[in-house]
Amino acid sequence: MSTPGDASSPLVPGASSLLEEAAEQLGMTAAQVEGVLAEAGVVLKSPAPADRRLRLLRLTAEGVKHSGETFEFRQYFGPGVWAIAHPANSAGKTSLLEFLVWPLRGAPRDLPPDVRSWLRTLRLDVAAAGRPACITLKVTPGERGSLVCRICTADTEQDLLTGTEDRLRLVAEASGMEESSRTISAYLMDALRMEHTSLWRAKGGADGEGAAQVHGWPSYFGACYLNPGGDEILLGDVSATGLPGKLLELFIDIPYSTTLAQLSVAGKRERKVVRQQERRAQDDAAARRQDREAWRHELAKVRSKLSAVRAESERDVTPLLQAADAAGAALQQRRQELEAAEQALTELHTARIRAQQAQLDAQETWQARRVLGRLDPVCCPRCEEPLEQQRRAQEKESAACAVCTRPLPEVDADTAEAVFVQLEENLAQARAAEEKARAQRDQAQQAAEEAASAHQRASAALQEVLAVSRSHALLRELELRAAVLEGQLAATGTPLQPVGEDPATSSVLTHVEAVVRAYVETAARQLFPAMNAQIVELATRFGVQNLDRVSLDRAGRVNAVKAGVPTTFKRLSRGDRLRMRIATVIALLRVGAARGVATHPGLLLIDSVAAEEVTEVPARTLIAELQAVTQELPDLQVVLTTAQPELVEGLLPSDHIITSRSEHLF
Repeated sequence: MSTPGDASSPLVPGASSLLEEAAEQLGMTAAQVEGVLAEAGVVLKSPAPADRRLRLLRLTAEGVKHSGETFEFRQYFGPGVWAIAHPANSAGKTSLLEFLVWPLRGAPRDLPPDVRSWLRTLRLDVAAAGRPACITLKVTPGERGSLVCRICTADTEQDLLTGTEDRLRLVAEASGMEESSRTISAYLMDALRMEHTSLWRAKGGADGEGAAQVHGWPSYFGACYLNPGGDEILLGDVSATGLPGKLLELFIDIPYSTTLAQLSVAGKRERKVVRQQERRAQDDAAARRQDREAWRHELAKVRSKLSAVRAESERDVTPLLQAADAAGAALQQRRQELEAAEQALTELHTARIRAQQAQLDAQETWQARRVLGRLDPVCCPRCEEPLEQQRRAQEKESAACAVCTRPLPEVDADTAEAVFVQLEENLAQARAAEEKARAQRDQAQQAAEEAASAHQRASAALQEVLAVSRSHALLRELELRAAVLEGQLAATGTPLQPVGEDPATSSVLTHVEAVVRAYVETAARQLFPAMNAQIVELATRFGVQNLDRVSLDRAGRVNAVKAGVPTTFKRLSRGDRLRMRIATVIALLRVGAARGVATHPGLLLIDSVAAEEVTEVPARTLIAELQAVTQELPDLQVVLTTAQPELVEGLLPSDHIITSRSEHLF
């Protein structure tokens, strides 16, 4: 069995020593290096031993079940192994464990929804780094139930346990699940002197080019509430690349481990910025090339027009004047011809309408056997006054003369037929004349349009030459535009300078990271062998068979060898994985105790400790060894649940077994 004295603390250099070492490599002063780090959001400070002990003192839960029955559960805790045992399913074992998890983690992990709806008050008294505190959650029931979190402290544990909440010092208060979780996390991180861990996600960020992923207390708590045996992560319960290794370094308390993670993230962020700057510079260069090509094309057109304008300024405008006058005269002639053609068409159209109407009237009169074809007076033959419309209508209806109102004589059929033939011939002649006039009008209109176009072209040519010859404004404008384009081409002729591959900030981060990494790796080589020995001894005691050795690395891999065969953590049995997790955490505690530091909270929560076991013997062996370990680590607290009370009977003191003779624990 290894002893705590087997682990030795590595010599920890101060932050100033690391800064000076990096500054010497960079040819800068330590203050300059520190300033660059500050701009990148990294503070290099000398590590100090941290007290991260977290002890349970008392749990109080009050509520009302769906049946209306009220309940109150109160349990005091001390060092050692504690078992929540009951043979029945749904007796409340996991719920009691979750009553501890919720105020410790900031949110429950597996609290049944019905039990959660029963709760009204949940209070957990703890000692965080020796500071007594209580975390109280008050729940208001209903569809929109509210949650209020209060964190209070006291001078002594006695004051905390005997005093009411209103007599304690309020240090934080929050409402709602998310805000309560953040408040609990912030308080425990501060109390246990822990810093956030930043890891770089290569595909993260809004642009998908990488971003920092920050982990805090909820991720750290996975090293206290051990994963179910089926999970494949050695430490913690958050599946994030590199996180198990960072948790291992954090809880073994390798100095500058968190700083190294910050430097790594800051360096990758800076390199990402440099890559984006280079890409933007390349895009700018491509855009500049396009602009220059457009400017060259425009300059060629301006120069060509300049030559044309200079040539036009000396031309004789007499031929153009004569052409414009001739085009104007031709246009006037064509318009007169068009006007005459349209007048003729109008007259012939009217004549055709009259002929057509006469034919229709004759047909209508004959069908009514009235005489309207041979005589159609429009006025009185004596006084020459126009006949009224009413008399003309009466003549058609009753065959009464529109002049004298006497009945008209009958018309002979042969005579009517002759009249109809004549009317048909008149209408055909009128139509033919109208069509001929329309064709002449269309020809005149086309000729007028062509004359108008010719006149417009002649006028435009004349105006262009007259404008150039009368003014130098256009010439001056073109010369100025050409000068501007030539200046733009000259100013952008020098290629853009590429972004430096190693800017000052990136260089400083790279060198400081290398200096800190060298020390962290040295410290890991000193501490990990002790961890490996402790894990092998503890895992063997806990029931892992044929374990020859393990070799932890900084990525959080256990690299076990069983019966001479290398075996990854994922290939271990479910029961062996749980034993390896427990052994790893206790090894952290042992190595920390050997160095005189409390690097791990010293609290283990294990749900269904025997769920992965086939027989009773391995589970009793594990519990017995855990109880034995608490004798050498007096600050260690273990709270486990089991549906087999016989596993803990005779192994744990009766006052450390939380059980009930009734159907439920609360």
